[in-house]
Amino acid sequence: MNITQLSPFEYVSILISIILGLGIAQLLSAFADLLYDIKRVKFYWPHTLWIVFVLFLHVQDWFITYKLSTYTEFNLPILLFILLYPISLFMCAKVLLPTNRTEESFNMKVYYFSQFRLIYLLIGFSILLSIGFNALLLKISWWEQSALIVFLAIMAFMVLKNVHTEWMHKLLILLVCISMFVAVVIEFDSWVIR
Repeated sequence: MNITQLSPFEYVSILISIILGLGIAQLLSAFADLLYDIKRVKFYWPHTLWIVFVLFLHVQDWFITYKLSTYTEFNLPILLFILLYPISLFMCAKVLLPTNRTEESFNMKVYYFSQFRLIYLLIGFSILLSIGFNALLLKISWWEQSALIVFLAIMAFMVLKNVHTEWMHKLLILLVCISMFVAVVIEFDSWVIR
């Protein structure tokens, strides 16, 4: 019998993949539930774009995690730090889409504005973790992360000031999606698994 031993990275990536898979499953199943009741649901495009963005972050994290494949050992504090990001993404996925069936849960604009501060806090926490992960484990300079730092500052402003101005929310998610698209185009060759 030939038994192949898992590398430390393979072993760690299993747990990361499970958590990311749970977040993706949450987004897809909860959105499918809304589609099931499509006659009663009033979608709100900024909210839908946040769902797309958080789904993208799940997939992006799966790609970025592969950059740790050269690590030959992981201690518990590092593992816990690495796990915090997919956990925060899962929590974003859970909060982004209602699972209870109240009247508010069928009007996505009402739901979004009732939950946006928590959504932004979770996304802000994810950004903070991403900045730390990039700096500590991937050795990416603070300067190279300036866009993330600005994004974090904007999210913090929106939460602290409790901004309910609709055009600001629409502008923010449009800028986030444009940035996401530009990042994919610019980093196209670096997001490859070899």
